[in-house]
Amino acid sequence: MTKFEPIVRNPGDLIRSEDWNRIQEDIKADLDDLNEKISKLKEYVEGMLHSVTLTDVKSPIGISYNLDEPVLGETENYGTTIVGHITKQWCIGNGNTGRICRFGIIDLMDVLYYWAGAGGGDKKTLKIMIEYVDGDTHTTDELFIHECSELRPKGGENPYVEYLLSPNENVWYKYMLQNPKPDKEVRYIYFENVGSACTPRIGNVIQYLTKIRHMSSL
Repeated sequence: MTKFEPIVRNPGDLIRSEDWNRIQEDIKADLDDLNEKISKLKEYVEGMLHSVTLTDVKSPIGISYNLDEPVLGETENYGTTIVGHITKQWCIGNGNTGRICRFGIIDLMDVLYYWAGAGGGDKKTLKIMIEYVDGDTHTTDELFIHECSELRPKGGENPYVEYLLSPNENVWYKYMLQNPKPDKEVRYIYFENVGSACTPRIGNVIQYLTKIRHMSSL
């Protein structure tokens, strides 16, 4: 980096053209260097992600169960009241299809992480709908959800990114969903079971990541 050193003159003194030109070149070099650093800083900041984790998430639709109680139509449970930060499971019961729950966010979102598992799983059984503040929506294809009674390999369809085991080794899987419209503010996330042969349950913890935006002031 060029270090600018001023040439001091008294009032009325003349300045040589070569001194003047060198001053201008030094100033330009300093400004170019500063602009390059600002550009790199902007790229770095815009690549940063803001993470938000919501626990004990409530839903105005659906039914929630404690982890140590079986959901409708099943006999097994997680054998504990808490797994990680998960304390409730949203589920519509064995053999039923329809909306499981709806979680509110009211924020920008690039990536969503949610916890799920399914009795009679290892099938494509879950759909997720994102509702945006402007009324627009996006619905996923049917998503593969792993069996919750025993740990399964990640596989190639909707692979989980993490898992948690309860004391009796029932499983919660953490899945990732990419938001196709990250510049739109999200209002609700809907979870829906579309397969009567599966009983997916959704944990009451979600996490979402948002890229840092609005860097035009730099």
